[in-house]
Amino acid sequence: MQVERGTSIRLNIPFYRQHYDFTCGPSCLMMAMKYLDTGMSLSTELEIDLWREGTLVFVPGASRYGLAFSAAVRGFSARVTSNTGGIDFVDKFVVPLKDSDMDLLRDQFFERRARCRKLGVRERRTIITDRTIYRSLQSNHIPLIVTSTSFYSNEDLPHWVVVTGIDDRFMYFNNPADPRLRKRTIGLPDLKTFIGYHGDQSMVELWRD
Repeated sequence: MQVERGTSIRLNIPFYRQHYDFTCGPSCLMMAMKYLDTGMSLSTELEIDLWREGTLVFVPGASRYGLAFSAAVRGFSARVTSNTGGIDFVDKFVVPLKDSDMDLLRDQFFERRARCRKLGVRERRTIITDRTIYRSLQSNHIPLIVTSTSFYSNEDLPHWVVVTGIDDRFMYFNNPADPRLRKRTIGLPDLKTFIGYHGDQSMVELWRD
């Protein structure tokens, strides 16, 4: 089911460029937090702090619970959404790990989930569609979603972007890896493949109560 004809939500979310290959998630989180709290200062120091809090250890990227945790401890409300309930994109991206390494990765993921629950972060398991994005924006939430770098480069790696709007034709987003904002829209018919990494969908929403 697509967004109703004539519907349009656009947010002027500030852009922040990621400074490291592995900090797309923290950079998206910083854009969302800055939009919700204009007094927040953005810096590479904060970028690295957020990465340390959200990293999956053997996977340099940030998990949905890691990003939600960082938002919650800074006073923002947050919700995580996944269509699988599993560890973000790990089995689609990481070479097979030793059992001990996989145990550590799994323990870290569920430790962050437990901390999120204590902080009141909401959770749900459902497919993420254009309607999901629209309802999030309509509720004054800022959605961060996982996609693939293949949509703007020759690589195929999991990558976080921050959604900035949606209408009956396009979804709009800030890509922290593209400071020139050359690719910042995706047609609604393409969202099914754009949202998620090889079928594993993850989203983090931020807002202020």
